[in-house]
Amino acid sequence: MRLIRCLSDFKGTPNGVALAIGNFDGLHKGHQAVIECMKQKAREKDLVPSVMIFEPQPLEFFSKEKHPARIYSLRDKLQALEVLGVKLVFCMKFNQSFASMDPNQYVIDLLHDKLGVKSVTVGSLFTFGKGGAYTIEDIKRVGATVGIEASAIDGVLLNNERISSTKIREYLSKGQLDLAKQALGRYYSMSGIVVHGNQIGRTLGFPTANVNINRKVTPLTGVYAVKVLTKSGIYNGMANVGYRPTVVTGQKNALLEVNLFDFNKDLYAQSIRVFFIEKIRDEVKFNNLEVLKEQLLHDRNCAKEFFDKHPLAEF
Repeated sequence: MRLIRCLSDFKGTPNGVALAIGNFDGLHKGHQAVIECMKQKAREKDLVPSVMIFEPQPLEFFSKEKHPARIYSLRDKLQALEVLGVKLVFCMKFNQSFASMDPNQYVIDLLHDKLGVKSVTVGSLFTFGKGGAYTIEDIKRVGATVGIEASAIDGVLLNNERISSTKIREYLSKGQLDLAKQALGRYYSMSGIVVHGNQIGRTLGFPTANVNINRKVTPLTGVYAVKVLTKSGIYNGMANVGYRPTVVTGQKNALLEVNLFDFNKDLYAQSIRVFFIEKIRDEVKFNNLEVLKEQLLHDRNCAKEFFDKHPLAEF
């Protein structure tokens, strides 16, 4: 899969592009339906299956510090898109100029002239332009003049509700990981590079692999039973996502700390993926490290007991 962040680097494709447009935060089942429809059109017309995403995401641009937590980092989103069979990702810089495009600029200047788009697929709630004033009907209308066909895919339902990134954030924040899994089609996960920490966990008998997730706001916090994918295999463990109030005052960015069970290898500078399987408890500030150690012993027993009852051969 090729990532295009500067359009001047893109020299076109032999037959053109089939494009799905959206934030695709979390790549949930609704997003997957949009991408599968786009891929079908790509096969029919011999086009390159492609996606357009935005950085920052529109809500982040307009809401500034009050935007909702991302479900997926850009890294995780790109990995998921590649798994889905996308070959080209256009990562557009979202700014006021982009947000203010009219249909002619968006469809003719950008999609047709610069990207060589022949087919567009979006979700049925898709809008674009200033104030979100334009819809798929505008893409159809203008696209017809330059040979671009376009369609919108209805949402996918779970428990009679439309699956959405907003709903998945709600599931994750409430610890409803099974519902999040149903909506995503897989267990929620985070990935990143293991970095050196302050090694307090090691002094307590709970060495952790620390991953800076570079977020002030995360879709979930607390302690979880997790599966951890490393280059040497998959391990059970427990993880904390949060701000370490017992050992740090005023930490701004959340940290992912993972204690792998029955593991004694070096993970520094390696990429790992952490799958969140079951919530154990919320993050709490303890009076001292001894109390924290006692709680960690209890947390580990809870996680191990969960995996004893739920082996999870597939996840």
